[in-house]
Amino acid sequence: MQPTVEQRASLEAEHAQLARAARERRSVDLFARAALEGFCWAILGGVCGKLFWDSVRPPLFFYPLALLDLLLLWDAIRHYRRAQAAMAREITILARLREVRVHLGIDPTTLNSANPLMQQESRT
Repeated sequence: MQPTVEQRASLEAEHAQLARAARERRSVDLFARAALEGFCWAILGGVCGKLFWDSVRPPLFFYPLALLDLLLLWDAIRHYRRAQAAMAREITILARLREVRVHLGIDPTTLNSANPLMQQESRT
């Protein structure tokens, strides 16, 4: 079923908008930041633990380090949650983009017909 001219124009406009939105992958940056902060949190936590364990009375710089360690943990968790939300948005955008591409006739309706490996397996 071919879309009408008006439908095709609106689908092409939606396709252009979705393609721009799909290029932005904020979740990757946010996951990378959360991982880096988590790694720094673990390292700094080890330093703080060693300072606390080896000292009869913790040195004065222990408390700012412990506070920084807690802030790193909080920020890592915050960015991880933001990354999950961004990834969910990106998945819905990509799913809708695939639907629009099928309606416009850019992509085939089934993925098996587009994959050359699947075609070779079906011939044998």
